[in-house]
Amino acid sequence: MSLDVVAVDTIESVNSNQWNQVVEQSDLGSVYHRYGWLRAVEFGTPYEPRHLLVSKKGNPIAIFPNFVVESGTTPFRHLTSSKPGPGGPVAMTDEEEAVQLLLDAVPRLCEGTIISNQIQTSGNAYSRYHGIFEENGYDQRLVYGDFTLDIARDWDDVRDDMHSSRRRAIRRGHDNEFEIVDEEITTETMAEFFEDFSSVMDRVEGYKRPRRFFLELANFADRLKLFTVRIDGEQRGSLLFTLDDERSTLHYESSAVTEAHFEYNASELIHEHAIKWGSEQGYDTYNFGGTDLDFRNGVFRFKEKFGARPVPALAWERGCSPFAWPAYKFARRLYREYGDSVREYGDSVREYGDSVREYGDSVREYVES
Repeated sequence: MSLDVVAVDTIESVNSNQWNQVVEQSDLGSVYHRYGWLRAVEFGTPYEPRHLLVSKKGNPIAIFPNFVVESGTTPFRHLTSSKPGPGGPVAMTDEEEAVQLLLDAVPRLCEGTIISNQIQTSGNAYSRYHGIFEENGYDQRLVYGDFTLDIARDWDDVRDDMHSSRRRAIRRGHDNEFEIVDEEITTETMAEFFEDFSSVMDRVEGYKRPRRFFLELANFADRLKLFTVRIDGEQRGSLLFTLDDERSTLHYESSAVTEAHFEYNASELIHEHAIKWGSEQGYDTYNFGGTDLDFRNGVFRFKEKFGARPVPALAWERGCSPFAWPAYKFARRLYREYGDSVREYGDSVREYGDSVREYGDSVREYVES
């Protein structure tokens, strides 16, 4: 029986139940492949959807979610996995033929300034596709790592594996009378969450997801948890989680714990509650999210002290243009290797230019006087 592949330029053009059935019955499906998550990305971010779908007898059997994203300040763009969230092709049957059809169809989506297709995954599950990716011109690379914690065990065992400083922070948090509230996911609570989330991202100079994205997530409430800690009747911070039933994982998604909440050890208290809740609900893994794989990084150390272990998140990429892609890769490598030097040189040039202008102004003032 022949298979058909089509491009999907909006998730709303497909049947949500059929789409989610593919996710649920495939080996690699995750919460980030689901219709509701992709819809929130489509309507809540500036990214343009370019999904692929394989059907058999008119019924979807494989999907490959993608979005067009900008490439920094360059004029180029990338066709990449769900952002935020990992992705990659998934198939519920006829796996080899369906995945090959999806990869064959990618070049049709790469018109104009789209320079490459990037498949960003989580963990090592997609290593089973490395061979077929490589045969289709994809190069593997390591971008970051997820910090994961085994929560299919008693809380005492989880706590005992934590660094002493993290256990101490949890104890200090318990010095206050506190309450963890399981907030209802609505546009109102998500709008409130965004305000403090925005403040956190400004402080750490992180990527700030649009406000609209969080409002759209209210339509995906059945796969979200929003835990807030209240002390003395006041809200002292919140954390947002995604429920990845497909991978039996509770994902820490975003933080709305500002500096003003640090004295209450708000993050530690909510993480403690969420780990216990996830374990009670039967989740096997608690994912603290990704970070640079560098022990000198403060976020790396924070997550590591919870007893979590870094798991490399694999990515694959192939170019869309036989001419522009090699030049782009070369320029990107130079920037990564010498970017700091180039920026320092640029700063020196600008400082020198400012000095020249100041000197010129002084000369003009002297002549005029």
